Amino acid sequence: MLFLHDTFPDGFLWGAGSAAYQSEGAWRQDGKGASVWDGWAAPGGDVASDSYNNQFRDAEGLRRLGLRHYRFSLAWARLLPNGTGAPSAAGLEHYARLLRRLRARGVEPVVTLYHWDLPRALQRALGGWASPALPDLFRAYAELCFRHFGAHVRYWLTMDNPYVVAWHGYATGRLPPGVRGGAAMGYRAARHLLQAHAKVWHLYNDHFRPTQGGEVSIALSSHWIKPQYMSEQNIKECQKSLDFVLGWFAKPIFIDGDYPESMKSNLSSLLPEFSEAEKKYIKGTADFFALSFGATLSFQLLDSHMKFQQVESLSLRQLLFWINSEYNHPKIFIVENSWFVSGSTKRDDAKYMYYLKKFIMETLKAIRYDGIDVFGYTVWSLMDGFEWHRGYSIRRGLYYVDFESHDKKFMPKSSALFYQKLIEKNAPPPLEAHSKFWPPLL
Repeated sequence: MLFLHDTFPDGFLWGAGSAAYQSEGAWRQDGKGASVWDGWAAPGGDVASDSYNNQFRDAEGLRRLGLRHYRFSLAWARLLPNGTGAPSAAGLEHYARLLRRLRARGVEPVVTLYHWDLPRALQRALGGWASPALPDLFRAYAELCFRHFGAHVRYWLTMDNPYVVAWHGYATGRLPPGVRGGAAMGYRAARHLLQAHAKVWHLYNDHFRPTQGGEVSIALSSHWIKPQYMSEQNIKECQKSLDFVLGWFAKPIFIDGDYPESMKSNLSSLLPEFSEAEKKYIKGTADFFALSFGATLSFQLLDSHMKFQQVESLSLRQLLFWINSEYNHPKIFIVENSWFVSGSTKRDDAKYMYYLKKFIMETLKAIRYDGIDVFGYTVWSLMDGFEWHRGYSIRRGLYYVDFESHDKKFMPKSSALFYQKLIEKNAPPPLEAHSKFWPPLL
């Protein structure tokens, strides 16, 4: 049993996150270039939460909740409008100013270089991540960011959820850039994403880590799955399901530079091979395990055939245990977690708060019962915004955003007040522990 006085480790990094396209808006302001998401679905993220023009509002929102870190992404096309070439002075100043504001408020920046919003110019000219030219262009973009912002950043994430980028961007075409290239193109894009990540990790490790002292990883998303029947075959199918989504990227990076055996044996010539030199180059290119676990990424965008006829589950604790066992006991940073509520929900978000408490309690159990080294937790997201393929039909923010108001009015929800108390105590608030919205302690 967890006792009410059980706390999270000292120095635990509580925070919240956002992605540039979901929150910034200002899609053509100050010379920003277009991304593959611009124009995909009207009105899209043209305005979103208007964070580009409301930096002070967002930073104060972080301070009021006592958040210790803020995960946000840089918009590649805001910094390099064409994806390469001369950088935008306005873009550089925008993010430099945000980093200064975060530091002034004692908030640790956790910066994602690429959260799905590829510059449209690179897609049109080269074919995007299907092109072998992209890894070197991504490295050049990362070098710009390390040089300009690295003195203020301790945690970098190269990219978010490459499974979604490769599979739904280039195989199924469900998401931008909408290429319906089938499995072969999806696996080709994934190969380039892995190469790009490795190039950036080595760039930082060789040239920036000695002076900046930061850490670099990649945000990997996963579901959890249980066997439909407790048979050896069903259990193997569950392993295969996790291999085909999380292991696709995690095994090359954390184990041996190569794909899971279940993928290699089932996909045959569809899966592009890595040379021995490439395997060695990719292996070990993460300083911690950055995990995303939530409704949109882990479940709604998981193709049904990736379940291999088994049953999905919301057990974050079991997933953490599996990652710990499968990937050599890495330190884990939960860089995205939450559920969602209807887009019509105002500030009383009881359903969202229920799931948030459930996931936080499972994280505490994983730390205290299972001895898993989880050192940070990120609620997704700081504010309501554009929710990708769901648009504005759902909300996932700690802060309610009134999208109809001119200044995008910004107000804390009941979940934000809960989270504020939890951070203050570094533990579940005792008075809430047996409420009807609190998951059982056992």
